[in-house]
Amino acid sequence: KRLDIYRNNYRVSLTGALADHFERLHAYLGDDQFDAIASAYLAAHPSATRNLRYYGGEMPGFLARHFPNDAELAELAALDWALRHAFDAPDAPPLDAVRVGALGDGWIEARLALHPSARLLSMDHNSAAIWSALSAEDTPPELVALDPPVMVLVWRNDLQPQFRSVSAEEARALAVIEAGASFTGLSVRIIEELGEAAAMESLAAWLGQWLADGVLVSADQPLAVT
Repeated sequence: KRLDIYRNNYRVSLTGALADHFERLHAYLGDDQFDAIASAYLAAHPSATRNLRYYGGEMPGFLARHFPNDAELAELAALDWALRHAFDAPDAPPLDAVRVGALGDGWIEARLALHPSARLLSMDHNSAAIWSALSAEDTPPELVALDPPVMVLVWRNDLQPQFRSVSAEEARALAVIEAGASFTGLSVRIIEELGEAAAMESLAAWLGQWLADGVLVSADQPLAVT
């Protein structure tokens, strides 16, 4: 009997952790459907961590496999998890206009990286709009398939996790930075893709947005645990 009580309490704790980590997915599904999915997930993915804040990372893939005709579930879960990751991610001083100015002209040759909290997600549906409506406690819009898919950037600005959609070109630029390119290296790639005039215009707009958002860091600086 004591073991049964322990097992039940353990399942309740893990289900509660999943409901907290996937808050918008929970709101979208409702208690009964979410609890049923959580129970199936618990059976397929027992906890392997002592810290429950890290439990649930396989949920988006689990939903994609088991609910292929309801792809918004996996996308909502991926956005929930990415925002959770953004909150818990290590800290690093973002590059801003002041830091770039202090580095002088040499900054364009320095290796760049995305802030440790940053992730890019590809969404085939208007799941980001559904997530936003659920967050505002509004009625979510009807599900719409997107062609082409939309890229969503998730990151932490100061202490606040947030996200925004980005164009396919900006997403590719961010992927180049994620690979450790300098701004000079990025510029060469974008000029090859868009041509010089369009590339210069796009790079100027992106750089201003990235510095304001705090998504760029120096690739060689140490990280700090938040």
